[in-house]
Amino acid sequence: MKFYFLMYQIVFLLFLGVFAACPRASAQQTYQPTWPSLETHNEVPEWMRDAKFGIYCHWGVYAVPAYNNEHYIQHMHNDSPDYSKLGTYKRHLALYGPLEKFDYHDFIPMFKGEHFNADEWADLFVKGGARFAGPVAEHHDGFAMWDSDLTPFNAKNMGPKRDVVGELEKSIRQRGMKFFTSLHHELNYTNVKMKPGWAGSDPKYAKLYGSTMKKEEWDQMWMDKCNELIDKYHPDVIYHDAWLEQVPEKNLQTYLAHYFNEAEKRKQDVIVTYKGEDIPAGVGMEDHENSNPKNIIDKPWLCDYSIGTGLSYSWGYTEGMEIRPAKEIIHTLIEVVSKNGQMLLNLSPKADGTFPDDQKDVVYKVGRWMWSFGEAIYDTRPFSVFGETTAANQKVYYTKKGKTLYAIFLDWPGDNVAIELKKLTAQNLDGKVTNVNLLGLKNLVKCQNTLTADGLKITVPAKTRVPSDIAYVFKIETE
Repeated sequence: MKFYFLMYQIVFLLFLGVFAACPRASAQQTYQPTWPSLETHNEVPEWMRDAKFGIYCHWGVYAVPAYNNEHYIQHMHNDSPDYSKLGTYKRHLALYGPLEKFDYHDFIPMFKGEHFNADEWADLFVKGGARFAGPVAEHHDGFAMWDSDLTPFNAKNMGPKRDVVGELEKSIRQRGMKFFTSLHHELNYTNVKMKPGWAGSDPKYAKLYGSTMKKEEWDQMWMDKCNELIDKYHPDVIYHDAWLEQVPEKNLQTYLAHYFNEAEKRKQDVIVTYKGEDIPAGVGMEDHENSNPKNIIDKPWLCDYSIGTGLSYSWGYTEGMEIRPAKEIIHTLIEVVSKNGQMLLNLSPKADGTFPDDQKDVVYKVGRWMWSFGEAIYDTRPFSVFGETTAANQKVYYTKKGKTLYAIFLDWPGDNVAIELKKLTAQNLDGKVTNVNLLGLKNLVKCQNTLTADGLKITVPAKTRVPSDIAYVFKIETE
């Protein structure tokens, strides 16, 4: 008996050893660094489709020279005919001296962010109606806006000497918003063609300018920065500007697998955005920069939209920059949502960490409309058609929520007039219209309506005071 008992113990211990040596099921990674595996990730979770509207900010060293746009680091080093039209190179030499004496890194001590307040930023985002928000974590200039262990050129170590990403993550999440970050550093390696003798050619600045590093070292740093951002701040969305072809495919896949696996551990539904064909369509959410497709796109998509406009249009703050009015932003948002999109509005803070008054005023006006009429935007889905132009040449867009349809007019259709919405027929409304109300009036106004095979006819009441005259929402309830 003792012999059999001893044999049993030996077998049992051997089994435990083999079991301990094998990776446990709970430690296995759900996502592998291959496109087929990464495509099993839910690229656009429902929270994003419900959120609809977010705000982010281009804030970095480029806000110090505050000229032309946020690509200052590239333009200041380029005296070619195409770039000389922008005037950046000549202006830089006139103001700051030759590149042998004053290069981009010399702006860093001037980037103090002395008035940056993460709570004030987050409050502004809430007032604007955003449901996700955050900063550009790193632009093409190679300056990280977080407390990085990978590069000395970061906002905690230099400039503001603040963990900008970390402070904003805390303030944004405290207010119930999802946390967003963007990474644009894939262009960093090719951004500046550094010439010997320029101040930036000193090897101690290699991790800032990128192009003076060995390519394989830069590739590793690119991936490590992505992973560090994930491990420290766990963003709900990571946006990529483009040019992901600059990165080895395996590095890109490895980073994405890490992002999705870490999110899985935390029970987070995360999103990575991309442009064009940077990654396969089934892995992330496609971004349409400053543009709107012609029709409804089946897969939910993103439109990032800058508050800056004009001939010298910029995403980062520049002196004398032109900005879009609130009406233009809301009209674009309405069209985006009607076509199964979500909007990300970009703001442009100054180098001291404050927002110019004209930008804040626009955000307040956007927020007034969103807080008053947001039920036609938040939590909605596209209707079978995105909209139409009425016989009176009025633009109207449609969204829906359950059995409720919203007809959003960009302009007031007129007092005491009958409008006919030909796209809203008895067939595509699939039933009877029970109520049509105009939202936002002191008291909801019930509108007379008639539904036929030819469309829905609504009698519009006389216009009275409304919270915002940016756009007008008719709430159409059906059985």
